[in-house]
Amino acid sequence: MDVRGIEALINKMGDMQDDIDDDIDFIIKKRSQQFSAQTVTSAKSVMIKGYWMGNLARMIEATKTGKLKYTITSNAHYSGFLEYGTRFMAPEAFMKPVYEKFAPQIAKDISRLLE
Repeated sequence: MDVRGIEALINKMGDMQDDIDDDIDFIIKKRSQQFSAQTVTSAKSVMIKGYWMGNLARMIEATKTGKLKYTITSNAHYSGFLEYGTRFMAPEAFMKPVYEKFAPQIAKDISRLLE
């Protein structure tokens, strides 16, 4: 890298930051899409009591909510009851196991990018 002068250095560092942000955003976007798909699969696998109709799968979505920020949500009104249980039913967690799998993978991807 050939840089002459402080202005050129500042501009080059700004460009590098933009490139890194773009790369990290790509990683997070890709992983959030995979997370969403795996959550649907997980939801199907834990619903073993005979009441799977597919609504929960249709309500799971990954959305970009800010710079380098994606949110995976289940908009089914009963998602929390399934995930955490109630006093009448045991939890049938379908998001937390997938999160526990993907969180370390995202950290590894970003770490590998920055090395």
